[in-house]
Amino acid sequence: MFGKNRKELLRKHETQEVQGRFERNERAGKDLYARISDLKNVPRDNLPDAVFMLFVEAKQQSELIRKSIKDRTGYDFNFVGLVDGDHATYFAEEAAHALRDYVAKPQTFFQVISEQFPDVHFTIQQQDAISMVAATIRMQRLEGILEGLRLTGALNKAPNRRRHNPEKDGLL
Repeated sequence: MFGKNRKELLRKHETQEVQGRFERNERAGKDLYARISDLKNVPRDNLPDAVFMLFVEAKQQSELIRKSIKDRTGYDFNFVGLVDGDHATYFAEEAAHALRDYVAKPQTFFQVISEQFPDVHFTIQQQDAISMVAATIRMQRLEGILEGLRLTGALNKAPNRRRHNPEKDGLL
C-alpha cells in the first residue's frame, strides 16, 4: 500500500517535471519563431547576421534538449555525421527508434490472472521527444534560410557598412 502511494507520488512528480520542461521548450520555440517572422522587417544588409544569430540560438536550444535527454536517459541523439539521402527521414527514423525504447517489468502471476498489464516506462518521455524534434525542425528551417541567402550571394558579401572616419569628414 505504502509502496504504491510512493510510486504514484514519484510518477506525479516526474510528470510535472516533464511538463515543465516541455512548456519551457515550447516558450523558447515560440519566441524563436516570432523572431524568425520578424526577419522580414530586418534591413537587407543586416539580414545574414540576424539569421546566423538565430541559427546559433536554435542550435544551442537543440543541443540543450539533447543533452537533457542524454543526462536523464542515457540515450544519445547523434544527428552529426554523414547522412545518405533525406535528412528529414533520417531525423524521423532516429526519433521513432528512440521512442520505441522502453522498459517493462515482467508480469506477476496475480497480474496475469487478473489480466492486468505490467507497468511500461518509456526511456524518453513523449514531451521531451516532441521538444527535441521541434528544435531540430527550427534549426533546419534556419539552416535553409541561410542556404537561401548563400545561394543569392547575400551571405558571402561583406556588409556594406560605412565606417565613420573623423579625418575624412574634416572633424580633426
